[in-house]
Amino acid sequence: MPDVVASTGIHAEPELPLDSGARLAPALLGWCRYGPEPARARRIVLFLHGISASPQALPVPGAAPAPDTGWGADWIGPGRHFDTRDCCVLVPNALGSCFGSSGPADADPERFPAITIGDTVRLQGRWLAAQGIDRLDEVIGYSYGGYQAFQWAVGGPVETGRIAVLASSALGSGSPAELDRLRALARACRQDDPRGRAQWRRLREATLARYGMADWLAAQGCADPAARIAAEAKAWAERFSPWSLAALRAAAMAFDVRARLASCRVPLAWLRGAGDLLFPPENENPAAPSIRQATVPGLAGHLSPLLESAAWQAALRSLQQA
Repeated sequence: MPDVVASTGIHAEPELPLDSGARLAPALLGWCRYGPEPARARRIVLFLHGISASPQALPVPGAAPAPDTGWGADWIGPGRHFDTRDCCVLVPNALGSCFGSSGPADADPERFPAITIGDTVRLQGRWLAAQGIDRLDEVIGYSYGGYQAFQWAVGGPVETGRIAVLASSALGSGSPAELDRLRALARACRQDDPRGRAQWRRLREATLARYGMADWLAAQGCADPAARIAAEAKAWAERFSPWSLAALRAAAMAFDVRARLASCRVPLAWLRGAGDLLFPPENENPAAPSIRQATVPGLAGHLSPLLESAAWQAALRSLQQA
């Protein structure tokens, strides 16, 4: 792929009021930008990543690579779906994550305030305002980023031309028992317990397999999918904080905008994968005139939008042009 103009940074908001009534001061938001600066772009797109990802959808010259750098390579770049020759693609790190945004790993993790998807989108709005952006052509979100895209659809802080949701839901997922296990694991890792660290890696391996990576690797002719998954899990587990995953999971558990979608006026394309075990297509079907839905076939399960992007891009174009 030809080189893409890219930059990265951290936006600092002096104070962010949270839905819980608490305040986060300061509130930091890590970000990456691909393509021309907003003022020079024909289109401005906000691309929102999954729960365990970084904002490095593509590599950024001079920046230390994240373990998942390049996750958006099939979506972003010259001649890609989001053509960076004239499209500015902004990728913020989710509030609570650990790639530049404020999160529990920054201080005393037990005292980090509860955050919501609404808080996350509110911080994004302040970041955009600081750049002089008062309108987005598109907001697109995958998985956890899809929650945020739905939040944009029912009450985004900046005018948006259209919304796209990939492999996600208007209702968050998770359980109190899962959250308790994550926090216990985070405490063990904080104490540098080798068993806790090993369990953290194994959790990531199981997640990648459940997301569909093992099946996809086997279909690609990989001789040892388990070894490949183990290597990716190790690299990720060394960089991602279990405290962050717990904070993000708690935000997901509190998320529910199903009742508000009927009043959505922004054109919204909602795509789900036929083989996605996390967000099966048959689970929901909210009616709203502005929402168009499609099911995308594929082998990669929940990871299909990233690993089998051509089918998702075709389906998305079809919905948006209908």
